Amino acid sequence: MQSQVQIKPLTIWIALLLFALCISACGTSNQPTGSAEEAPTGEAESTSNVNRARDGGAESAAISPASTRVYEHMSGSSKIPVKAERVVTDWYYGQLVALGIKPIGTDPFVLNNHPFIEQEGTESIGQSVEKILELEPDLILSWGANKYDDYAKIAPTVPLELNGGPKEAVQIFGDILGREEEAKQWISEFDQTVEEARQQISDVIASGETFTILNIWKNTLRVYGFVNMGGYALYEGLQVKAPAKVEEVFRNTEEWYEEISLEVISEYAGDHLIVTSYDPEGTSAVMQELEQSAVWRSLDAVKNNRVYTVDYNSLYFDDPIAIQEQVKLLAKVIAERKQY
Repeated sequence: MQSQVQIKPLTIWIALLLFALCISACGTSNQPTGSAEEAPTGEAESTSNVNRARDGGAESAAISPASTRVYEHMSGSSKIPVKAERVVTDWYYGQLVALGIKPIGTDPFVLNNHPFIEQEGTESIGQSVEKILELEPDLILSWGANKYDDYAKIAPTVPLELNGGPKEAVQIFGDILGREEEAKQWISEFDQTVEEARQQISDVIASGETFTILNIWKNTLRVYGFVNMGGYALYEGLQVKAPAKVEEVFRNTEEWYEEISLEVISEYAGDHLIVTSYDPEGTSAVMQELEQSAVWRSLDAVKNNRVYTVDYNSLYFDDPIAIQEQVKLLAKVIAERKQY
């Protein structure tokens, strides 16, 4: 009997101890452990955001309102980076290079045919959006709005249709890309280039001498005005004069060129002729017919050896870099009376 009395208090004590431990465990099971993952949602997000902001991490910079701005354009508006770094464009290659930005991707035609810019550092985007997606741009600049919806699904996109001069274009892109100072610097350099080129030809052109730009485009003959195919570089940059017929047809219009027949070429021809040819298949006979015709041989520019043949691609592009180089090229052609 004595042994049973001694066992009973010990059993009761053990039972009480187990009960106390159970209550303690239940009381602490719902308390946070200090881990952000186990904290309530609001507290975890707040703590995470504070840590990112303190660390200056890339994610914090990416979501900061100060890193983007809204830009109004022809298709509406886009939230674009204040200063984009990874830019893809399907046309505006030279505009970016003028501002010190090497596009990470551009149209294959531009990439393979632009004669004044190094290809290294830029990839061809091909004809689909998959390559653009792979390049992970932070901004896309496109010619016109045709592909805006597709591009905007990949990155912020700004569509533009620019027909102004190079200085205006550089100012516009300087604003879009957050590089206003770079734009001012390029404009200053361009003005210096133009001034030097004008001085280069000042002693070889008599007052009142006129210039015409002719292009043999496959099987057609075209006369160009004041915008592209060297038009801006020649008439606005070098400030040489155009014949009266060219002034009549192109001044204060949006027309870039006009197709003409050989019979009326004398109406457009100036004292000097800048001639380019686009015949990738080598099947055009226009140039041969032109040179053999009595009309062509009767032109003052032909008789006085003032016909300058210039590579088509050298005059085709009308971006700031191309125009700056065209000013120098045409000044050299005119001053030295050489064929290029």
